[in-house]
Amino acid sequence: MLVRRLARPMLASIFITGGYNTVRNPERVAHLTEPVVAKLRASVPGAENVVPSDAVLATRINGGVQVVAGSLLAIGKFPRASALALAGSIVPTTIAGHAFWEVDDPAQKAQQRVQFFKNLSILGGLLIAAVDTEGKPSVAWRGRQAAHQAAGAVSSALPSSSEGSNAASSFKSTLSSVVDAAKEQGAHLSEVAKERGPELAEAAKERGATLAEAAREHGPVVADALREQGGDLSRRAQKRAAKAARKAQAQFA
Repeated sequence: MLVRRLARPMLASIFITGGYNTVRNPERVAHLTEPVVAKLRASVPGAENVVPSDAVLATRINGGVQVVAGSLLAIGKFPRASALALAGSIVPTTIAGHAFWEVDDPAQKAQQRVQFFKNLSILGGLLIAAVDTEGKPSVAWRGRQAAHQAAGAVSSALPSSSEGSNAASSFKSTLSSVVDAAKEQGAHLSEVAKERGPELAEAAKERGATLAEAAREHGPVVADALREQGGDLSRRAQKRAAKAARKAQAQFA
């Protein structure tokens, strides 16, 4: 943490001072920015809607971006986004101001080459700062871990192949035991039925003969009782019918 607090202001210092000078006096480097602006507007699709045609205005905007992003990086506010913005601003600055391959004088060419590679080194530092998560997992890493954890939870919830085979074997053995027990009980019941069959048939015959004899003995008595009860019920019904008829005649008279 202490290293970051020291390194970020050191890395941002060149952008804060250089961007401030560019905002105050953009004409000083506008003549170098003009060909870069023209190339961007001509070669990059949609750049004409973003990059202004005025080289002075484009230079001042680039300097303002360096001041704001450099200040945020120095104080540790949005450090990754600030470093990325500074990395984007240093590219046109380097191409416009330190294109050593276009210089003919050997001394100036060597000087511009040094400046070019210095900016290239700063660009590398900015890219490292842009991906620095301060020891915390990145969003992509956390997404992958969440996916792995979800997959592990699903896998643990499902039975493994060995558990599935053990469950199937246990079910088969249980079913086999039930079938064997049913076979044994069926054979036992069949044997009992064979042994007790004649005895049960003889008992049924005896009970049948007894019931037939009782029916013969008590049949006349039961028939007489039914005839008496039937006659009595018939007389009662005739009396009630006559009474009901008299009531109906009285009502309609």
